[in-house]
Amino acid sequence: MDLTNAILATGALGSAAFGVVEALKFTPLGNAGFSVAIQELGSLRECLRVAYGDHYESLLRGQYRSEDRELLSRTLRQGVRIGATEQNSGTVTQFLGSLDKEQFASALRAAESGKAMSSELRNVLGRFELAADARIDSALTLARMRYIDSTRLTASVVAVALSLGIGYNMPDVTMVQTFIVGLAAVPLAPIAKDVASAIQAAGKALRR
Repeated sequence: MDLTNAILATGALGSAAFGVVEALKFTPLGNAGFSVAIQELGSLRECLRVAYGDHYESLLRGQYRSEDRELLSRTLRQGVRIGATEQNSGTVTQFLGSLDKEQFASALRAAESGKAMSSELRNVLGRFELAADARIDSALTLARMRYIDSTRLTASVVAVALSLGIGYNMPDVTMVQTFIVGLAAVPLAPIAKDVASAIQAAGKALRR
């Protein structure tokens, strides 16, 4: 097998490993990073509990597993806005650290009563929404990073296992070689075709 075909085969192994990982999303792997997101939301969870009830985590976990990040982000933003009340305003302002407790409580009290709010109180609610959105974006980004790291690690383990299993039935290949192929499969999978094309182009250029 020449180098180009070896790279393509290694990339194909990596793609197969990712396919196996995709099929494992119904396992706890599908929730990798979710606990990070919940932890990073801090006191905003009190708002989510008010908006969606005590089982709000089950709702969020289902959306997280589906990987519809836009839907999950929208659910979090809406929940935080709906669930912010005068009762939880103290813990929320302490967590966000950028709002005045009394002003925020006054703004929420006015909103709950349906009374007209001054521009100052509307600005307070606007700052709250911006601060809460920033925390939500941060939580989802960290969770996504943890999820990607977990899936790549799992795919690497699967790729090594597949490679060793295939190499075991190939007497002309050592286990060390198959182990190296397995390790290279996942990082190489997304760029295998580009690398192979580059090698082919370089080979043609050198033969001229």
